[in-house]
Amino acid sequence: MCVRFYQDQIMENQTKKRIDEYLKTHGGVIRTSDFQKAGFHNTYLSELTKEGYIVRLKAGLYIAAETQTVSGFYEIQLALPNAVICLASALTFYEMSTYEPSSVHIAIPRDERILPPDFPPIRRFSFGNPRYELGLKQEKIEGHPIQIYDREKTICDVIRYRRVLGQDIANEAVRNYLATPGSDLDQLLLYSRLLRVEGPMKQHLRIMT
Repeated sequence: MCVRFYQDQIMENQTKKRIDEYLKTHGGVIRTSDFQKAGFHNTYLSELTKEGYIVRLKAGLYIAAETQTVSGFYEIQLALPNAVICLASALTFYEMSTYEPSSVHIAIPRDERILPPDFPPIRRFSFGNPRYELGLKQEKIEGHPIQIYDREKTICDVIRYRRVLGQDIANEAVRNYLATPGSDLDQLLLYSRLLRVEGPMKQHLRIMT
């Protein structure tokens, strides 16, 4: 019986080493279809999740605990490839606000239907065009790629949703934007015209300057 236990332990350790190698070669991410093709059984996923070694993002998608980001932005990108970090979460990324939302603010194309991930919590905003595509860019957070709006687009969105976020947050965002080196007022006003928030944008700029 002791020999059987010892053999089981060796097998368990060998399996964990193989899973470690799998995670290293897959960027710390497990997609169950690929995981199965690599010769692993799905029962390992529930065991590793219970141990806190991996975290389930949604059905069929897991991430290694050590790969997780503090913000959760990368996890959102994995679970929802068309999601764009926006509004208060984008303000946090650019350090233009002291407000930290309890959920990640994301923009999704208006006609797209999604199931929210298990983790992290999200607050969804449906954007049509040009609002969804304008100002979209690629950035990195903790070494991982994410989609996010640039500073000017973020400020325009904040002005549009100022009654949702709170006027204090909008005022702070505009103030911090103006104090940020490299702020592009011409671009900001161009965006505001395209997004039909030119009037309130100019009003906020007058107050803050």
